[in-house]
Order: sequence, then structure tokens, then C-alpha cells
Amino acid sequence: MSIENPAVITWRPLGLDDISKIANWFWDFQDVALFDRTLPVPTSVDALRESWSKSIEYSKSPCGYWFIAEDDQGQPLGIAGLESINYIQGDAVLPFFVAEEFRKRGLASAMAVAVLDLAFKRLRLHRVTTFYRDDNAATQRALHKLGFTDEGKFREGWFVEGERKDIVIAGILGSEWLASRDQVIDKVMESCKLSFAPTCWKEGRG
Repeated sequence: MSIENPAVITWRPLGLDDISKIANWFWDFQDVALFDRTLPVPTSVDALRESWSKSIEYSKSPCGYWFIAEDDQGQPLGIAGLESINYIQGDAVLPFFVAEEFRKRGLASAMAVAVLDLAFKRLRLHRVTTFYRDDNAATQRALHKLGFTDEGKFREGWFVEGERKDIVIAGILGSEWLASRDQVIDKVMESCKLSFAPTCWKEGRG
């Protein structure tokens, strides 16, 4: 698939068999360090599969849901999901990652729309939180477009390449998402440079 002429993107649950397809993303430390502060050294496919198993494998009250965006050839383009779901408090954490060659094309925002709908329209959570490195301007722009508010910082909480960076805490309430959802989708559709299958996020309104 060429970047200039992308095929239709589909969106489906992530499975353990998919880990081998995305493992190479986690081997580029300089890149992944913009999004993940938990991997100090490269890790094997088996180790990655084990670390993901609790979030992916079925359980009656899952603590996480993960999804993958891929082209019609099965090439993975990005992943997003909900982690640390607390059904009593009604909150969860939203992580997402897009393969480097597919960034700045609206994919992160499109994936986040689907995950926020899951959180607030299906699971009926109250809020979703996410974290980003304070020098990651692209993630900041994507989150603000979605309606997230920067709520605070963990000062010097992200160690990378011998330096300490601040971690920005951003959050969105279910009431805020439901009030602005259609307007957010319109903005995402205007800037998105990818085509999505009919079953993806763009179909649903209201």
C-alpha cells in the first residue's frame, strides 16, 4: 500500500496473534520513547505477548480493550484502547500509537473517536485520562482536537536519553465528549487523509 494512495482502513479488536505484526514498533526506542516510558530495553515478541495478554485475553470484567487499524493487506497502521478500567469509579486510561509513516494523517484522532465512544456510550464510564510527554506537540494537538483538557503534570516523571521530561495529565469527561462528539468528528473528517471501512467510527452519529 502506498502512502499517497492508501487502501481502506479497517478497525478491529487486537489479538495476541497480532503482537508479532507490531513488535518492530517497540524496537525503535527513540521513536517509541515519545509515547511509552515503560520499556527500558528491547524485548522479544514472546515477552511482548505476555505483557499484553491480560489486556487482550477474554475475561468477564476486562481491565482493558485494545484495537488495531490495518489496511486491506493486513498491514498494521496503529493501535489504541482503554487500559486500567475501573468500573466502580467509572474511569480508564486511553493509550494510542500510530506507525511513524502514517502519522499526521488523522489516524490517531480517528482511533481515539472510536475508543471514546466505547468508553462513554457503551461502557458508560465517567471520564477518560491519558498522559503524554510535554515535548510531544503532535499528541497534544490531537488530544486538544478531541476535547481533552490538560489537568496537571508529573514534574520530571519521564526519563529518556539521560534527560527528565514532564508528564502532562489530560482528561475528558463523558458529558464533555457527548456534547462535542459530532463537532469533533466533523473536524477529524476534514483533516483525515485516510479512507475508512463503513463499519468504522465515521458511520455513527448521535
